[in-house]
Amino acid sequence: MKKHKGITVDGKRWIPTIQDWSWIITIVWMTAANFYSPFGLFGFVCMFSPVLIALSGRGKMHCARICPRGSLIGKIGSVVNLGLPRPKLYEKPWFRPLLWSGMMGGFAVMLILLIPQGAFALGRAVLIFMEVATVLAILNGVLFTPRQWCTICPMGFTSGNLRDMRKKLSKT
Repeated sequence: MKKHKGITVDGKRWIPTIQDWSWIITIVWMTAANFYSPFGLFGFVCMFSPVLIALSGRGKMHCARICPRGSLIGKIGSVVNLGLPRPKLYEKPWFRPLLWSGMMGGFAVMLILLIPQGAFALGRAVLIFMEVATVLAILNGVLFTPRQWCTICPMGFTSGNLRDMRKKLSKT
């Protein structure tokens, strides 16, 4: 039961899109965090909001309606795009879980090592992690299709798995 112009998606309130301008959030946040490292900690908002939205029963609505990185790569990829074929590797069933494990595992280790060093070190590390992911996303958008990264994004992968888990749990 999807109603894009209406109010609900599967009985949940539809989140209005901000994709036209949410790319500005990425630019402003990264710029500010490069000048003041603790501001990098706001990167957790970008990481946890898709999870919270998925847990609320709205699936991957964050990806389709909010995601500042998705908005940014969509804007850049629509201007500069080589349109190369999508790598076959991306279609392998083990690729997304491997990418997720590598990125989230590396992030977890980084957190464990840097939390004791304080907000400046941790904020800087979150910023660098997010900048690297954004560069990878932009490269995918320029090389393949504007939002190619979205098909392999670890947060989208997490949101999709949470959505599927909720559906399975509601059927039992």
